[in-house]
Amino acid sequence: MDSDQNIQYEIPLNNRARGLLRLERIFRETFKQIELGTESGHFYALKQIFVLLDFFARGDFKAELIKTLDSEIAYYARLKDNPAVDLSKLDVFIKQLSQLNRWAKSQTGKIGHQLLEQEFISQSRNKLTLESARLSFDAPAVKCFLATDSQIRQEQLLEWISVFKGVQTSVEVILRLSRETSFFQTAFAEDGYYEEEMEKDQFQFIGITLPISMKVYPEVSAGPSRFAIHFKQMDDDLSSHEYNKWFDFQLAKYR
Repeated sequence: MDSDQNIQYEIPLNNRARGLLRLERIFRETFKQIELGTESGHFYALKQIFVLLDFFARGDFKAELIKTLDSEIAYYARLKDNPAVDLSKLDVFIKQLSQLNRWAKSQTGKIGHQLLEQEFISQSRNKLTLESARLSFDAPAVKCFLATDSQIRQEQLLEWISVFKGVQTSVEVILRLSRETSFFQTAFAEDGYYEEEMEKDQFQFIGITLPISMKVYPEVSAGPSRFAIHFKQMDDDLSSHEYNKWFDFQLAKYR
């Protein structure tokens, strides 16, 4: 299908996949804004670094990451007995996952905790919220930082976000392997509804591709043994209604 005429949705089926997809988007958008070099882009990037700190402060992402990497290594190790598998490529996968696993196990404390030892980061993080604008009374130190030379700001932001490099690489590798080992197939929705049974943790997230011209989007619900897709259509006034038609679409299930 021509990607210029279609829209692709990736939807998590559990909290693990939700976290990975969210982190992938944060890293991608943050680096894009840092590279652009504008004051507004760097303000956005700084706030996303705070979002990352908040994300890793909740729960124990490091333990979940190690568990995920252990699971991926075991899965790909089992594939060595499959004659249809490219062993040289498989060994590269396992080696890369093992390196990331060793990195994760070597980390102490919460991910990114060293940033909070810096006065600028700790104070600005406490003063800024996602809704804060670039105003003097929100966080004057941030306004002062944003007034510095763009190249200096860029170098500093890259230094801060490099603390999360191991996580970023882990997220990229895990999601890349999921996408590379899955493929889109035609599925059929009846009266705008599709449902499929699955084993527990069989799939982490799904991909759905639809023609842009349909103005249809999916709403997905998932449980331990099934996932269901309800399709809705967006009207010209941006209101939505149930799309009660029979039609085929492209579906990928990522392990």
